[in-house]
Order: sequence, then C-alpha cells, then structure tokens
Amino acid sequence: MAACLLVLTDFTPAADQALTYADKLATKLGASLVLLHIRRESLLDPDAFNGYIQRMSEGEVAAALAERTAPLTAPTTVEASVAGITEATQQALEKYQPLLLVLGKPDSTRIPDELVTTTSLNLLRAVSLPLLVVSVGQAATVPTQVVVAADGEPFQLSAPVAEGAQQLLAALAPGITVAYVAEPEHSDDSKPAVASVQDSGLLPETALVQGYGVRCRRASEGVLQAQLDKQADLLVVIARRRSFFGHMFNHSVSSQLVLHSPVPVLLLPAVT
Repeated sequence: MAACLLVLTDFTPAADQALTYADKLATKLGASLVLLHIRRESLLDPDAFNGYIQRMSEGEVAAALAERTAPLTAPTTVEASVAGITEATQQALEKYQPLLLVLGKPDSTRIPDELVTTTSLNLLRAVSLPLLVVSVGQAATVPTQVVVAADGEPFQLSAPVAEGAQQLLAALAPGITVAYVAEPEHSDDSKPAVASVQDSGLLPETALVQGYGVRCRRASEGVLQAQLDKQADLLVVIARRRSFFGHMFNHSVSSQLVLHSPVPVLLLPAVT
C-alpha cells in the first residue's frame, strides 16, 4: 500500500491549516492524503467546547469537502464517519495504515489548557502513530530545521511510530538538533540525549545530528528557546506513557509545547 497521511477535518480554520500543511508534506514524500470528516461531532472546533456543534446536511458536507480537496496537490481520498472521533480514527487507521495522523489546533488564547489538549490526549491514548499538531496561523512550509526534545533517558518507540517518523525525516532531510534542557545549576551536556534519540531508531541512518543544551527551570520553555535559537520549523517531542496516560498530561512538557509552540509539533508516543 502506498504511503498516506491521515488528516482530520471539521472545516474550521485550524483544520484547513493542517490540511494545507499535510498536502505540502505528502507532496514531498510522494504520499497521498486521506481526509477524514467526523460528521456527528466537531471536537476540533473551539465552539464545541462551549456546547455548540455545527450541523450540516449531506450536501453541505460534500460541498465543503470538495472545496477543500480541489486545490490540493497530493492525491486525496475523502472519508466521512458518524462515529466518535476516536472510533472513526481507529477505523481509518486500520483501513489505510497511514504514516502519521495530522490534527489542527485552534487558537487557544481564550480556551482553558485542559480543553485544548483533550483531543490530542484521547488520540495519543488510542493510536500508535506519530501525531502532527498544526496550529491555526502557522506557516505551511516544508520543514528544513527540526528540533527533537529529549530528556536524556532511554525510550522505545513502537514499529509504526518509528517507521512513520523515520520515513518523514528521511524524505525531508532537515537539519536535526537534539535539545536537552537542564536545571540552571546542572550540566547541560546534551550527549546522553543525543545517544538516546539515536538508539531509539527514530532517525534515518544518514541523518546528521547535533546536540544543544539549554539551562532553564521549565523544560518546555527551554525547548522553545532551542527552537528559537536554531530557527527550527518543526518540533519533535517524545510523549512518554506517564504523560498521556496519566492525569498530568495538561501539565507535561508535551502538552505545553502543543499549546505554545510557534511551529508544528510532531508527538511520538513512546512505549517506555
């Protein structure tokens, strides 16, 4: 089966931005797109957090999908489902076996953190694939510089996660920096973090990697500083099980980066 990217849409500006970004990536990878619309609910729409769900007729849905697929460069298959977002996504994963899942995040300035991260949390729990989160307003350009956030501890990725991320990075061939954030009074030696990333099987064998240490009290702020210093246009974040299965997800480094990163975030759920 040819490689494809699965994109969720609810016809909001954030979902449209994610689709445009996914189209750029798919064209670079020589992959296709699967555009999935969940018709019964609109969990990606910020209005849904206020109890409002957009209602559309079949004709309106078909017209909205046609409008969005018309300008795309990559071959695109359209799917619509009346199931819940997790169930519909799992069904699409089984059918198409995509390399990664692409999700749009609305402007979260006036939305509580706990609500914004709900969809990402549920999907990380349910699927074992790289999850790319694209925020409304972010540039839809193919990444040339990538920062991988690593804490220096060993981690393991499932085969689908490692293969999806590796294929993406191999096709993009970006500059790769492994960022390690240390407390101000501790060493910011990034060598253990670089080694943990290389040992995980995440990176293509030909990838040239450099380490970058940052001293900062808050890990998320340190990673964002590394992103700024290296002018990275994609953040890759290892989402450990304790982050997305526990109640601390909304306070985790992964969550804070999803909320506040100025560039798209690729979340990789770790097995350990």
